[in-house]
Amino acid sequence: MYVTYKQGHEGFFYPQNDGIQHSELACSLAAIYRKPFILRLNEYMKLRSLFREKLHTILNAFKPDVLVVTIPNTEDFIYDIMAVAKSRGVPVVIESHLAAIYHMQGKPFTERLLCRLYPPIKAIRKADMLIALTEHDAENWRKQGVKKVAVIPNPVTAYSSKLSEVEKEKERIIAVGRLFEQKRFDRLIEAFALIAGKHPAWHIDIFGDGPLRPDLTALIESRGLQERISLNPVTKSIYSEYQRSQFFVLSSDYEGFGLVIIEAMACGIPVVSTDCPFGPSEIISDGETGLLAKMDVEDLARKMEWMITHEAERLQMGIKARQAAADYRKEVVMPKWEEAYMSAISSSSAKEQ
Repeated sequence: MYVTYKQGHEGFFYPQNDGIQHSELACSLAAIYRKPFILRLNEYMKLRSLFREKLHTILNAFKPDVLVVTIPNTEDFIYDIMAVAKSRGVPVVIESHLAAIYHMQGKPFTERLLCRLYPPIKAIRKADMLIALTEHDAENWRKQGVKKVAVIPNPVTAYSSKLSEVEKEKERIIAVGRLFEQKRFDRLIEAFALIAGKHPAWHIDIFGDGPLRPDLTALIESRGLQERISLNPVTKSIYSEYQRSQFFVLSSDYEGFGLVIIEAMACGIPVVSTDCPFGPSEIISDGETGLLAKMDVEDLARKMEWMITHEAERLQMGIKARQAAADYRKEVVMPKWEEAYMSAISSSSAKEQ
């Protein structure tokens, strides 16, 4: 059973398996932000009550062995989720998709205030287990008093025994991600601008959509790189695009994990990445499967230029990168999830006895 509370009539980002049931609670907070502040708080409490009632009904009917909660998407009702689950004796596994220290970035004032009044961490501490994507993030959760934390990385969705026959472009760099501030594609553009004149045959293909497309287009044009940097829409054949490239660049300020790094490595290309929290430093072996750069334009440019000018080393890094990515295959990662679920169920049962 897949439960959402603010999906509405929007389509799912990922295709859903026919065997998965979906239930929408329709308790989105979006509408209350248009009301005066006092009315918002009143509407918020009504929505929380409605949320608990609907979740009780679903758990009574479905009788799950374990309830998996993803954050940061559920902070609005995390107290209610924990209360309802515990009242039903259902163990809760919380899955952290974004580093703990970034959960409240960009939230509206009312949400930030409510999180002050009802700190999500107090409810999160009551979970039977929290799954973090990286060791660094797991350590942050432990510092916040979450006692039972496991680390399970995202799996690479496609890792074939043999790479497909895709012709590589000799001087192509690839970057992939949403065109949002977090991804800092402006940093990538500025870094390439510093070295583009010395390497006139090289170019960058960026794949992704988002609100910063006009700003990034203007920046590319202002640096005279419109023939060298392309902003491409999202593609369903991204693995082929990785294989066509010489190396991948991630220029983010922060990541929850950085799955695109694993995808690129699985396709046999090395990665140049900012050493941002969290993910890159735990995935990339600096100097072996890729290069880690400081979070500034100049060092990112230096690392990109090193990759451009060291062809033999670049090819060897790509081989090692693919070998390292094998640790993230689904058949390696999924048994860790099974173990985590069974551990949470056993822990919950022991508490009841």
